[in-house]
Amino acid sequence: VNYHTLADFRIRHKEALDQLFIEVLGVLSHEGLITLQRVMHDGTKVKACASDKSFHRKATLQNHLRLAREQVEQMADPESEELSQRVAKAQQRVLREKQQRLEEALKALGQIEASRSKASEKEKARASSTDPEARIMLQAKGAYGPSYNVQISTDAQAKIIVGVGVTQAPTDAAELGPAVDRVEANLDQRPEQMVV
Repeated sequence: VNYHTLADFRIRHKEALDQLFIEVLGVLSHEGLITLQRVMHDGTKVKACASDKSFHRKATLQNHLRLAREQVEQMADPESEELSQRVAKAQQRVLREKQQRLEEALKALGQIEASRSKASEKEKARASSTDPEARIMLQAKGAYGPSYNVQISTDAQAKIIVGVGVTQAPTDAAELGPAVDRVEANLDQRPEQMVV
């Protein structure tokens, strides 16, 4: 299956897939396969679909956005180079998606700047033009790169995942509370013991 097709399906049917996950956990719990006596929890960094070079400061992002808007306008110009209708539509879609990603990157940059206290830190803030939700995080072997922090909770006895979350936090320090809340939301029961 083409990965775009799979990703689009997961995005379009997120609520239904989440509900299916909860229903499967309910069946397993009803059959006594999930006890929640001990739940193991840990986070792991997952590399984002962005390169280090896609992270830019505000002025650069604004300039790229301006250029993307100009390109979209040129595509709509009837006097511009004639292309087959299929190629023209594909190029318009690509340009619209690029413009949307750049707008999201500027919004993400605003959030990053708002979370920083010092003016010098705000000036250094950067966001990715290709994956605006990604954040620079410490990965394995001491390398830094664009990532997401995936949090997974597993029933220790059954070895079944009972909760999953994705965060932009670079560390796991504040992730235990939300993890317990996710497990409780999925199974209407709090774990007796969490091992983190």
